[in-house]
Amino acid sequence: MTMSTFAVLVLLVITFTYSVAADNKPEQIHIAYTGILSERIVNYVTPSPDLQPETVVAYGSSPDKLTRKETGTSFKFGTHEGHYFMIHNVKNERTLRTSFLEKSVKGDKARTLQFSSSVIVFLECHAIFYLGLILRHVIKLTGLELNKRYYYQVGVPDNGTSDVMSFFTKDGNPVFAIYGDMGYVNAVSLDRLKKEADDGGFDAVIHAGDLAYDMYEGDGTIGNEFMNSIQPIATKVPYMALPGNHEQMYNFTHFVHRFSNMELGVGQTSGSGTSLWWSMDIGLIHFVAFDSEVYHYYRDKANQNRERTPWIVSLAHKAWFMEKTDFSVFGPLLHKYGVDLHLCGHAHNYQRLYPTYNDSVEYPTDNHVYVNPKFKTVIVAGSAGSPEKLSNWTHAPERMSAKYIYDYGYGHLQAMNQTHLYWSWENTHENVRPVMQDYLWIVQEHHGPRPSLFDEEQYQGLKELKDVKSESVEV
Repeated sequence: MTMSTFAVLVLLVITFTYSVAADNKPEQIHIAYTGILSERIVNYVTPSPDLQPETVVAYGSSPDKLTRKETGTSFKFGTHEGHYFMIHNVKNERTLRTSFLEKSVKGDKARTLQFSSSVIVFLECHAIFYLGLILRHVIKLTGLELNKRYYYQVGVPDNGTSDVMSFFTKDGNPVFAIYGDMGYVNAVSLDRLKKEADDGGFDAVIHAGDLAYDMYEGDGTIGNEFMNSIQPIATKVPYMALPGNHEQMYNFTHFVHRFSNMELGVGQTSGSGTSLWWSMDIGLIHFVAFDSEVYHYYRDKANQNRERTPWIVSLAHKAWFMEKTDFSVFGPLLHKYGVDLHLCGHAHNYQRLYPTYNDSVEYPTDNHVYVNPKFKTVIVAGSAGSPEKLSNWTHAPERMSAKYIYDYGYGHLQAMNQTHLYWSWENTHENVRPVMQDYLWIVQEHHGPRPSLFDEEQYQGLKELKDVKSESVEV
């Protein structure tokens, strides 16, 4: 090897290393509740797994005084054992993928340079981006004051830092934006959500399953793009999620890793140890989120705190009447523990049911006000927007349906006080109709369990019959 060739190789290695560092700015940033109001838990990604910067959040009470610093943990996550490069030809706007050990790109004139076991393919007028394994960072912020705005920045200066962002630690009864089934493509509700997050229209998001469509697609690039698309929302308010059928691939691996801050947050606080099912008390509401794609069993302690959190809201991707769903285990539990409202997605439309349990239906005097209902209310909000568009194939039985809307949108939920829970649903499709399409008041003066229709012996029989490999979680 001549000195000139060696010098060129050294220069290429230095240039490549600098390029990776320059492209290692934090992305996919989002925050979540931990179940403790004075805490938030932050999750972000640095694209290169080879550069392992310190996991840091700098924060404070003003954007130019980030005087506090918290460190956390990091771990590698990727969809393949092999490493990949993206090679973009600026001249003809073609993007190619080549294996780390591949020596040529079929159909394109390329020259390769090989040092040690690595091969880098160069095209004319190109830039190289790392794809595959990424480094995920998780940091918990504790001891936060309530009703205060905090400014924060993630990353370290010698590797790349994010912009300065902010969140507000609201006490009292927050407003939740709730929806399911929003993808990276055809995310009709995304612009409205971003604007409303900017305007302070809600204090947290709950995404009831089916994210990105699908996170694993394109070797994880769809998941990456989706997480970046919700970043303008998820850096301002806690973005809580639960899995749906589109997260099942690879044993929910993408969901679990991308929402690892929830596993280390509400997962630890509730005792579930996972982001697949969890619970938390926020304001006057006790939320219980479970994965309707697998069986597991909750021993719920919510009724021990019913004076402090009188409302119980269950969250899952599906409802009992949807295909490939068996609520014969879940249903009796939700009824027994006095769940007031069950929110879900899956069907790409909007549905509000009358209070129901099994075949029993309670018809209120006012279609928009349920006073002291004996059964839980089910609401389907699965039309935030996805590549599958709207659907008309999943309906509750007509005699149980109080409202059905075939349109895109999402809902808002707020506990106004101990006895009044308010829900509204707004369309986000571009049309001339009024924004708010439905609303509901649930008035409940007698919170508590409903033992009269719960048959413990029958429930145990069903549980044994299904041979459920259940996790017993106190929440």
